[in-house]
Amino acid sequence: MVAVVNPYGSQDLFIDVDVSKRIGDFVSRSEKDGKPFARQVDAWWLAIGLGVHMGYRNKLPGETVKFNDGGILSTDPWRITHLELLALAEEGESVLGKPVQVIRIASEYANTGFPWLIEQLLGQAEPTLTLMNRLAEVP
Repeated sequence: MVAVVNPYGSQDLFIDVDVSKRIGDFVSRSEKDGKPFARQVDAWWLAIGLGVHMGYRNKLPGETVKFNDGGILSTDPWRITHLELLALAEEGESVLGKPVQVIRIASEYANTGFPWLIEQLLGQAEPTLTLMNRLAEVP
C-alpha cells in the first residue's frame, strides 16, 4: 500500500454556518436513506467543483462552522492532488507550501457552489435524482 502524505491533515475545514444548517439534510445517516451525499466532505467537494465551473470564489463569511479537518482527505488521496492542482492554477507554485492558503482557495470555491447546490436540493422528493438532472444546468 502506498503511504499518503497529507499536508492538510491539521487544517480545519469550514463552511458557512447557514450552509451547515441546510446541507445536513442531504448527508446520509445510512446507505439506505437515499440522500445524495455519504459525507459532508462529498457535498463540500461537489460545491468546490460547482464554484470552479462558475469561475469565481466567494470569501467565507464571518460566521463559519468546522465540519471536519483535513485528515478526511487521506481517505481519498486523489482529493489532495486535485486541491493542489486547483491552488497551483490559481496562485502559482509558491502556494503549494502554504496548506492554509490551499484550503482557503478550495473553501472559497465551495462557498460559491453551495448556494446553487442547496437551491437545487431543497424541497425535492428525490434530491439525488434532481441533482443529477440539474447538473447540466449549472450557470
